[in-house]
Formats: sequence, C-alpha cells, structure tokens
Amino acid sequence: MNESALLKAIFDSATDYAIITLDNAGNVTAWNAGAALITGLHQAEVIGKSSSIIFTPEDCVQKVPEQELETAQRTGHVADCRWHMRKDGSRFWADGVMTPILDVTGARIGFLKIMRDITDRKHAEMEIFRLANADVLTGLANRACFDTRLTEMAAATLRSNELLILQLVDLDYFKQVNDSLGHHAGDMLLKQVAQRIRSVTRDTDLVARIGGDEFAVLQPNAHSPDAGGSLAEKLLETLSGPFRIDEHDVFGSASIGIAVYPQDAREPDELMKKADLALYRAKNEGRNGFSYFTMHLDAEAHKRNRDLAELRRSVEENSFRLEYQPKVDTGSRLAIAMEALLRCTNPALSGYPIEDVIALATEAGLMPRIGFWVLCEACAQSRKWHDAGMPDLKICVNLGSRELMDPGILENIDAILDRSGLHAGDLIIEITEHQLFDNSEQGIAILNSLHSRGISITLDDFGTGYSSLSYLCYLPVDMLKLDQTFLKKIPHDPLSCAIAKAVIGLAHAIHLEVTAEGVESAEQVEFFQRENCEALQGFFFSKPLPAEQMTAWLANQNRHHDTAQNPFDALRRKSPRPLKE
Repeated sequence: MNESALLKAIFDSATDYAIITLDNAGNVTAWNAGAALITGLHQAEVIGKSSSIIFTPEDCVQKVPEQELETAQRTGHVADCRWHMRKDGSRFWADGVMTPILDVTGARIGFLKIMRDITDRKHAEMEIFRLANADVLTGLANRACFDTRLTEMAAATLRSNELLILQLVDLDYFKQVNDSLGHHAGDMLLKQVAQRIRSVTRDTDLVARIGGDEFAVLQPNAHSPDAGGSLAEKLLETLSGPFRIDEHDVFGSASIGIAVYPQDAREPDELMKKADLALYRAKNEGRNGFSYFTMHLDAEAHKRNRDLAELRRSVEENSFRLEYQPKVDTGSRLAIAMEALLRCTNPALSGYPIEDVIALATEAGLMPRIGFWVLCEACAQSRKWHDAGMPDLKICVNLGSRELMDPGILENIDAILDRSGLHAGDLIIEITEHQLFDNSEQGIAILNSLHSRGISITLDDFGTGYSSLSYLCYLPVDMLKLDQTFLKKIPHDPLSCAIAKAVIGLAHAIHLEVTAEGVESAEQVEFFQRENCEALQGFFFSKPLPAEQMTAWLANQNRHHDTAQNPFDALRRKSPRPLKE
C-alpha cells in the first residue's frame, strides 16, 4: 500500500475522531467518517461550505470560526473545548486542535482540524462539580460554592460601580420542629423553605444553604440598598405561611440580617460578619423581621466584644458575689429558705442588670462555670447558717438550661453537698419556664435525677412561659413560683386576683406548693394568707442582701420569734412525687 492509500485508509477509519480539512478561506475540503458520525452531517452536505456550520449561533456571532483560523495561521496551532452543533440542532461538547497544512515549499494550502466528542465526560465533570458545590438536601449552593461566588461577585461589583446585597436568613424555632416532629420532618421543612426562597428571588441571585437552618441570598447589580428590604419583605411573607409536613401544618418564620457591599465592608469575610450582626439584632428584636447593618450595630458589636472579654476575665478571677433574699412562711413570717442571687463585681460590668450579664454568659457558654461557683458559694454559706443554729433554712439556687445540660452537673452537685455537709433536702433548684422550653429530654432526665436524690425543684416565673400547664404533667416539680408581674395590681385588680387564685388552686389540686414573689405590701401578704399560699418573697420582708447583712437580718428575726414550726417539715414527711416519664 502506497503512502497516499495509507493516509486515505487512516482518514476513513478514524471513526472516534472528526478529521476535517479546510482551505485557506475556512471552507471544508475533506470530511471523514468520524466527522459524519459525530455531527450527523455527511460529506456531501458540507464539502465547499464554511466550517461555521458546526459552530453554535453564539460563536458565529462572535466570529469564533474566523478567530480560530487567524490564531492557527499566526501561531501554528490552536486548541479549544466548546459546544458544537449537530445536524439535528443538538449540541455536543468537543475538544479539538487546528494546525495549518503546508506544501513542500512551506506554503500554507489549508488547515487540518481534529475533534472528538467529549459530551459524556463533560456531563460527568459537571455533575461532579454540581455535587461538590450543591447542598445535597436542598439542591441550593452549598457553603463552599457560596464562599467562592461571594468573592467573585464582590470583585465584579467593584468593577460595575453597583451594589451587592447579602442577606442571611435564619429560621425561627427550627429546633422545635426537629424535637417535636423528628429530623425527617426538619429535612422536609428545609426543602420547602429552599423552594420558597428560590421562588421569590431573581435568576441572577445566588441562594445557598450555609448551615443547618441558615440560608444566604446574594443580590448582585443592586442600584440601591432598598432592594435588600424589598426582597426581605417577600422572604418573610413566603416563609410565614404554613408548611405541610407529614400531615401537620407547621407555621414558620425567619429572621434576616442584611449587609451591603462595598458600603458596609470592603472584604467578603467582613461583609459576612456585618450581616451576622444585623441578623443577631433581628432576632433580639423579636424575630420574624429583618435588620440592616448600621454603624450603630458595629459599635454595639465592639462593645459586646469588650464586655465578653471582661466577662471571661471575671470568670477567671471570680469577680462575683452573692446576695440573698429570704423566702418566708406566710403564716409564721419566718424565713424558710434563702435564694442566692448572682452579682458581678467587675467594674466594667457592674452597672449592667444582672440579667444582661447572665444572658451574655449563657451565649458565651460560661454559665456552667459560673453556676458551679454559685453552687459552691451558696452551699458554703448555707453551712454557716446551719452551724449558727438555723438547720432548717434551705438554700435556693437558680440553674439555667446550659448548666443542667453540663455533663458533670450531677457529680458536681453531689460533690458540693458532700463538701459542705449539706443534705440533698437542704437544696432547692429553681429553673424558669423559658429555660425549660429550651431543654431536651436529657435535661428533663437530669431534673428527675436531682429530684430522686431528694433535691426540691421549683418552677420559677410561672405563668410567663409558653406551655405552663403541659410542664406540670411530666416534670418533677415541687413548687411553683408565681411571677411578680401578677402581683403588681393585687389585691385591687379583680382580674389579677382571679389569676393568682386560679394558679394557687391549680397547684394545690396537684399537690404543689406556691411561692409568691415580688410581695411589697401588707395588703398583698393578707391576700396570700387568705388564699393559703405557702411562702412569700419580696421587698416587704427584705431586699437582697450580702451574706453578712442577711445573717444580721436572720438574727433580728429570730429575736422577735421564739419558736415556729418549719412549714417544710410537713413537706419532708410527704411521699416524694413519682418520677415523670
């Protein structure tokens, strides 16, 4: 076989590759079987026609075929990977190379183009890319993709002189859906949320799921920051309607934080921080709303960081003290228990309401350490009062959900009681309804363990929580503490009196004691005496005092009362309430 015949055989046999020759003008002069198989165009249909016949309309408009010829002529080689067109109008991915064809004198007599169909490989690569950049559950962009696109969009925004708006969307009370209906229901809710967010955003907006129940929306090419608020209102509306989950209607809401690039931040990471600050504000303002980042928020954030640093220093240096407020028997007016109340002595924090300091400590995860210190100090002081001749005086300590969920809470309490020489019956643990609302089954199991040891459990701020009555069905509670908000108009307001009577009656019906806190007048004392409320607490008897002053108060009280039966003696003789499942 001569050389010409061999070349023709190779040309005709290479069915996996399209081998095409063009003249100097870019018209087809040869078309092998592989080109026909890949494109669906036979040789007779293309000979003498421009090679643009296999390029996409977009590439033809941009003169890509002509540019390919010019580059091959100038550099001697050109390679590309792009969409091409088949005869039926469908598209295929092809990578190809084009080189000039030279005669024996070195003159260019045309071009050789070799291509292969890589559509299947390209689709596989695109699927791998999609899986690497998509959230598996919702199909939205994932955190890695979001970070990349945020950087890219920020750079494009600087070139366009327009704005890029970032919205962080956090679902309110998502944990309750998981806890009450299960994680499968939570996943279904997240899928529906993703669909609703996508339904009110533009095609050019990027929607991503960047955390468990946190989503992000990037709005490029915004003309004004107001565009963020307009979209936020749509998001809040679409997320407020009921979601159908496993035959349950779940009513949701969301909190949204908005930051604008580049006016709020010049770096993507900083923009995220600013949007997160705005989201924090939206949640603090009652949820189901949106908030923009402002310089005021930035100043607050810096102040909060300073406060956190001071709080951490306070924990390390034990810059705290306890004050005590008596709980008195309604009949005898004798103190039957002392509530230990935390105070912060750090000068930078001492001017804040203690509730704010506790909230900051809870958020920073410092309350378990502070709570342990409170227990140690309170039990040590209780031991001193016992040794001074007041063995029936109980000590009350407030615990939050973070302290209850601390893995070592039971061992710590056992060790503290043992070290102080107190019995479990000398300790009362108070926990608020709001703290219980955040508790899991594990927290309830810990309450049951504490109660089985003989420690009394008081439900504080009763009547201000979410599901007050339901708690009483399964919690090992010994006493309700009627919140002081109900006492302000007693005994002059009939409605307030009726509520107080109803709570006391309910408690007594299920064998619970009641303490009324916030008592400030003799009339209130008389009212609760008539209603057989067991204990009272408030400024009428004493404001919270340091240990030394409270000891003097107790000594003065004892001088005016020779003897009195401890009303908790009867409580000790009662059979303990059964543990709740």
